Amino acid sequence: MKKHLSLSLALLAAAALLAALAYVLPAAEPAPQHGLAALYPGDIGLASDSSVVFYEDFESGTVADLLTRWTSMNNKDNRVLDFVADSIAGSPGRRSLRITGAKGHDTGGDLWKLLDKGYDRLYARYYCKFAPDAPYVHHFVALGGKTSTAPYPEGAAGTRPNGYDRFGSTVDLERSGTPPPGAWFFYTYWSEMHSWQTESGESDGRPNPFYGNPFRPDSNLIARRGQWQCVEIMIKLNQPDSTDGEQAFWVDGRLAAHWGPGTHTGTWFRDAFRTSGVFNTDPKPFAGFRWRKTEALRINTFWLQYYLASIFEENVRPDDPAIPYNGDIARVEFDNVVLATHYIGPIVSTLSTGYDYNGDGVKGLGDVWSLLRLHATDRADMRADFNGDGSPDLRDALDLLLEVLKG
Repeated sequence: MKKHLSLSLALLAAAALLAALAYVLPAAEPAPQHGLAALYPGDIGLASDSSVVFYEDFESGTVADLLTRWTSMNNKDNRVLDFVADSIAGSPGRRSLRITGAKGHDTGGDLWKLLDKGYDRLYARYYCKFAPDAPYVHHFVALGGKTSTAPYPEGAAGTRPNGYDRFGSTVDLERSGTPPPGAWFFYTYWSEMHSWQTESGESDGRPNPFYGNPFRPDSNLIARRGQWQCVEIMIKLNQPDSTDGEQAFWVDGRLAAHWGPGTHTGTWFRDAFRTSGVFNTDPKPFAGFRWRKTEALRINTFWLQYYLASIFEENVRPDDPAIPYNGDIARVEFDNVVLATHYIGPIVSTLSTGYDYNGDGVKGLGDVWSLLRLHATDRADMRADFNGDGSPDLRDALDLLLEVLKG
């Protein structure tokens, strides 16, 4: 009896301490965080996890065989997609998919997947590696949904979804003022997107009034060339009568951008939500996303694309001529693509027990501290949902602390 009472008092004291710490800890950049992949070193066996809905490591078959696993492929004259002998550190794989864009021949290539069913929240993780002289990018990798059953991506650039037909968000690369291949950001189409044509964000009658709205990290995050990077996208759908939808992306296990109700404060001006600068004239909390107006519209498409149209057509070059740059041939590699209903995270080389928040491979008080820092940095980050109840909060830190105390 005394032992149980002592443990209860210790937990109450710990709860009070954790509650205080969570709100005073500095919002320092957290260490790379691991998710499902931490349970499967080298991604071995990850494809069989119940949370995984699609897995591709490019280790089997020919390029043509990809169509047995993907819904459509863009590989002009069979010269755009091929396999190369390259792999990610920590992975037992021996090859990756390379997409090559050639000016005058094509605008790049892609693989596209229409899932058998839709999801209300989905994570998409992939590895990419740009060539050392890679140019800028027009469009990159996208996650979305549509109600049409057409077995290919349907272009609708310049038009706003109606809430019943489609939505999508691309983790793209912005070239303005950045070295190639650019800086990571979201380029987003949804039912309440804003127009570039007027200050209020409404169409003025000219053609193509709605192009993807940009949602950027708080500071530029430049994509690297010549190195593997782990990128993960998350979309959480809204209730049809609400704007409680969200999106986020991570680079190498670190949260780069998270947009949802109240995550940012700013002012809509034309097609962008301005969080600073002269156009942030009437700051208000971001309302979130109305991705859909019907439950029939769900997340069911993933687009692994390397699209270079405007880059080739406009002969785009960096401002600094000393930067190695190939404006005629563009190459990128992809590997270890995973779609799952839970956060996936980067590949690990050794088994982690549960969610290893500080990355040392051992569950201990350091993980509790790291989880608290993660929660203090972003209280909506689903990686902090240790107990899996769908709500990242202080109960997750308490549950983790209890496991640590139990040994």
